[in-house]
Amino acid sequence: MKLIKGLNLLRPCSETSFLENAFVVIDGDEFISVGTTEPEGEFEEVLDCGGKFALPGLINAHHHLYSALAVGMPPPAKTPLNFTQILEEVWWKLDLALDHDATQASFEAGLIDSLKAGTTTVIDHHCSPSFIEGSLSLLGDTGKKLGIATGLAFEVTDRNGQELFERSLQENLDAAEKHSQDQELAALLGLHASFTLSEESLKKVAEVHSKRSNWGIHTHLSEDRADEEDARNRGHVSVVERLDHFGLINQSAMLIHGVHSLESDAELIQKHKAHLVHNPTSNANNRIGMLSNQAAERMKPGLGTDGMQSNMIREAKEGMLIRSSHMSAGDAGVDYQAILFDHNPRIASAVFGRSIGRVEPGYRADLAIYDYHPRTEVHSDNVFGHVFFGLGEPCDVMSGGRMRVQNHHLQGIDEEAAKQEAAEQSRKLWQRMQ
Repeated sequence: MKLIKGLNLLRPCSETSFLENAFVVIDGDEFISVGTTEPEGEFEEVLDCGGKFALPGLINAHHHLYSALAVGMPPPAKTPLNFTQILEEVWWKLDLALDHDATQASFEAGLIDSLKAGTTTVIDHHCSPSFIEGSLSLLGDTGKKLGIATGLAFEVTDRNGQELFERSLQENLDAAEKHSQDQELAALLGLHASFTLSEESLKKVAEVHSKRSNWGIHTHLSEDRADEEDARNRGHVSVVERLDHFGLINQSAMLIHGVHSLESDAELIQKHKAHLVHNPTSNANNRIGMLSNQAAERMKPGLGTDGMQSNMIREAKEGMLIRSSHMSAGDAGVDYQAILFDHNPRIASAVFGRSIGRVEPGYRADLAIYDYHPRTEVHSDNVFGHVFFGLGEPCDVMSGGRMRVQNHHLQGIDEEAAKQEAAEQSRKLWQRMQ
């Protein structure tokens, strides 16, 4: 067993949100004891953090690691005028240009960024139509190498033709069967979005979906009005109703965005206990609207970045500020602290089938540790302010009971080599995109 002491534990949304001079005891990859009175006994390892602050390891409930090499890429030759054109001119060109090496570099770069930002769980939504078979296992292997609990899903879509549709569907099934017993990996059935799938294709998806008990889909949902218009043109009331018509919404389903879903859709989502995930910075960047306050309050969504970034505290803070810019003084807002530290742990725990996202006994031993020297007092009533406006970047990160980052340096990974490879692969990727 391992003892970590001398921690100032920040635990938003737990019964006690701040524990001063606290300890945690870790057995294997789980917390077994948390408190403020140092336990007696023999420990294999003792680490004194000397008053550093710590948060639970953070969770990204929806990421696109394949976009990690997009930073700084040339703008599209044709300026997109709407959401569909953004997909056509940017992201569908990028994902089609990904080969094995560029995909691997994207996974490594994106997960390294995540880990160094204190994110120890990433539920990814992948697409590389030119490299399908084995791509999800490559993602799983990369996640395990870095110690990140990783959700696997490959976007199934009609947009690249029937053969790639079939191969993408099979990749999801293969990953689910191969990794079904691995607690660090969770394989979902990835769909791009309803509007890129025909009725016949959704029927085939439903057939594969039925082969595994309680298998969840991971799909973009009503991100833009075009998705809802497409569902209506196909004779359905809404996208949610269309997916439900094919039996694809269940308690394991991950439904991403939901910005333009109907109010009646909330009843179906709640009936099936499916998970909605909010991605505020991506929604703002694509100018497609914002999840309503009413939907956020009712649906208790999780928080993802949709590939925009890997820093979850920044995503939550920026989401809060984006929303505030559309409100008047005194208007009730949305509790982004609860979304990040309560809803995300609930969703991740359901997806991985184990307790993730809290510093409490029985939970996966994930910590983001900060060498933080607050200029104001920290106490249970002001944890939110220090987390969102004070902490900065973590100096140390633990996942599964092992230190993965120490004094800002990755352990067991050559970060400089990974960055050099990412730079080389990005140049080749951008050339192929042209």
